[in-house]
This record gives sequence, structure tokens and C-alpha cells, in this order.
Amino acid sequence: MRRFIPSRSALLAFEAAAKHQSFTNAAVELALSESAISRQINTLEDQLGLKLFHRIKKRVTLTRAGERYSKQVTQILDQLEQDMLNIMAHGGERDILELAVLPSLCSQWMIPRLPDFYSLYPGITINAHAHSVMFMFKDTNYDAAIHFGQPNWPGAVADFLFSEEVVMVGKPELLRQHPIKQVEDILSYPRLHLSSRSEAWRTWFDSAGLFGGNAMHGSRFEYFSLLISAACAGLGLALIPQFLIISELNSGKLEIVTPIPNTTDNAYYLVYPENRIVEGGSLEKFRNWLLDEV
Repeated sequence: MRRFIPSRSALLAFEAAAKHQSFTNAAVELALSESAISRQINTLEDQLGLKLFHRIKKRVTLTRAGERYSKQVTQILDQLEQDMLNIMAHGGERDILELAVLPSLCSQWMIPRLPDFYSLYPGITINAHAHSVMFMFKDTNYDAAIHFGQPNWPGAVADFLFSEEVVMVGKPELLRQHPIKQVEDILSYPRLHLSSRSEAWRTWFDSAGLFGGNAMHGSRFEYFSLLISAACAGLGLALIPQFLIISELNSGKLEIVTPIPNTTDNAYYLVYPENRIVEGGSLEKFRNWLLDEV
């Protein structure tokens, strides 16, 4: 069956005109004449059976339908471009692994170890994509993912990597200003939060028997890497998995405030569709290397 899809040139003309709100500027961007841009958009409007632009003298503005369609077209063209770049990269002789990773774990823990992996397997390339939520592998090009939570991932095998122990840390210079002699002294410090773990401080307060103060008060950061930077800058105390800050603790940039840890039943896992593992393949090599590292 023939697909009802506009031409690529019409979509490119519409995207450029919508971005600039100008046929003239769209023509300059695409190295076409203004009349060519106008013809392409007229053809697209005829196909759709509705107007995408209000035309008032020499000015053009998007209609409500045009505003909605421009967002969709931009997303589609961006995805087509990314898909083309990906297939160009995969067209070479090197093996390429597409990994969905937790951003902070990747930057703080995995990337510093990758030189060892590449020394063992120089023919394999790893592409790391930031991804923090569960997805269906069949809907993506990912070969595997590093996941924090429970080993329950639809349609995938989960290999346990390691559990997590969260410690409270602060900049040593900050801690010297108001020495913490008893647990209640923590209330005098600003508290830094990870946005995706909004209950972390409340859980720690409960485990320490600390019921005064507002556990939810304080600045919030989207990634652990940002939280680590904020703690190192002396903005307050933070609850951070210890394995992410080994170098900061060893260098003295951060100091553990109290020996009371915050543990959960969640852990880190390498997850992948079972049929992606091929004996001697790049994913199997990465999996075996990763399990050796942990």
C-alpha cells in the first residue's frame, strides 16, 4: 500500500519557514528561491487540506495546526538525521555497542575504566546514551542497559553488578565551620538533594532517629555528578553512593560526615535481551569485562 507521506523537500521547506517565521529566511537557509519555498509549502498544505501559515502581506505566522505540525516535523527530521549518522557509524568494520547508561555512573565509574576495556578489545566501540528510565529493547537500538532498581526488566536478562551504600558527605572546610558532634548538628547545614530520590533525606532522618527539621528542604540536582560538584563546592551536605566518590574522598575534596549509611534493596544491573548475547560477540565481551570489574 502506498504511504501517505509528504516529500522530504516539502518537509524541509516547512521546517525552515516555521523556524524563521519567514519564507525569505527559509530560502536563504536552504539555498532556494523564495518562490520555491512557497510552492513547497503550498503543495504540503494542499496534501494536508489545511493552512499551516497565516499570510498577511509579506508576513507569515504559523496557524495552530502549523505550530503542532512543526514540532512533529522537527522531531521526525532530527530522528532521521540521527538514524543516518548511526547507520553510517555502524557501516564500518568495527563492532559497535549501543548502551543505555545512568549518566553519573557512566561518568564517575564506567568511563574511567574504559581505557582498560579498549586495551583488551580495540576493535569494539561503545556508544553511551544517557537513560534513566525503563524501556522496551524491541523499540530501540540499544544492545544493553545499566539499570538501578530491581532485576525486573521486561524481555531482558539482568546480571547483578553491585549494591549501593549511600554516605553523607560534605566539604571539609564547610564541616570545620560547625563541627558535627551529635546527629542533631546536621540540621544546621544546608541539605542537597537528588531530584529522582526525593525521599533520601527523609529515609536517613528516620534511620538516624532524627525527627526535627524539614528533611525536604534544600537545593535539588538532576544527576549525581551535579550533586557531587555541589558538595565539593561547599554548598551543603549530600547523600551520595560511596562508589561514585572514591576519588573525591581519597583526595580530601569530600569527607564522610557520619558512619550511619543509607542502604536500600535496590542494586545495579546489566540488562539485555537474551538473544543479543552471541558467543565471542562484542556484548558478551563487554559483559564479561564488566562483571570482572565489579
